[in-house]
Amino acid sequence: MAFRAAEYERYHGPRAKRPTWVPIAAATLRRGWASKWVRRLSFLSLLMGFTIVVILYIANEVVPDWRTVVEGVGERVSKEDNFRIDARFYTHLLGMFVNPFLLILSLVFGHDLIASDLRTNAMEAYFSRPITPFSYLLGRTLAFVGFLMLATFGPILMIWLGDLIFSSEGHIEVIRHVPLAMFSALLLSCTTVALMVQAITMLTRSAVWTNLVFLVLFVMVQGMGVMLWGITDNTSMLAISYFQDTYVVCAATLGELENIGNQHVPAPLAFGVLIGLAVVSFGILLRGLKRRSLLA
Repeated sequence: MAFRAAEYERYHGPRAKRPTWVPIAAATLRRGWASKWVRRLSFLSLLMGFTIVVILYIANEVVPDWRTVVEGVGERVSKEDNFRIDARFYTHLLGMFVNPFLLILSLVFGHDLIASDLRTNAMEAYFSRPITPFSYLLGRTLAFVGFLMLATFGPILMIWLGDLIFSSEGHIEVIRHVPLAMFSALLLSCTTVALMVQAITMLTRSAVWTNLVFLVLFVMVQGMGVMLWGITDNTSMLAISYFQDTYVVCAATLGELENIGNQHVPAPLAFGVLIGLAVVSFGILLRGLKRRSLLA
């Protein structure tokens, strides 16, 4: 009896018009939100931002002229005539929201994005469909950046809204440009981190080694930059510190670079380091993914 394979019937129904990276990004978002630590860190960051908004409200109700009082005390303490609570205030929030949450979220969530696909051979299943390496990378990275922006830019935007509501008309003019400036600066910073973590995973093929390398790059190298700056007295040495670069980029986009002193990385160098890291990481990822795909 001859064996006859079932005939293949071509599908003629409606096809989804959405780009192929959309379902990958959606699946990554669901996967990240399923992690209790990702949810806890995100809520903690937003709760801290909300707490500062409440403090602003209470201060405005109890002492309506509290900004003038704080500025007067600040001038006497810092011995500066130009001490003001203005756009520069938002650069100080980086140490509260960006430095800790960006690092921890990357260790908790980002390290295993590609590592798990490499470990379970899921990429072969992805690339057996009409999904290009670029679409895969775009979907993963957009979702990753979304979580990082939620925990960093989210509370800063919340604080800005509270500052806007409880401030005088003159103060509004000073902080009007803050959201767009901080969004663009943090978007560059978070995108760089998201690509770096995935690139490290592509090279190490291990979630554990990714975390170790990431900690070395973000903790030990930062201390090395401060040490080299102290030895050479050359502020360009601080450029190997990711957080220093992020601080300078945010200050530059806010137009406050001249008000943060002279002991910082030159702004063009800070921008160049972040963009360069993003480009190199993107190249490593795309090259590694193309080796596993039949599609260009």
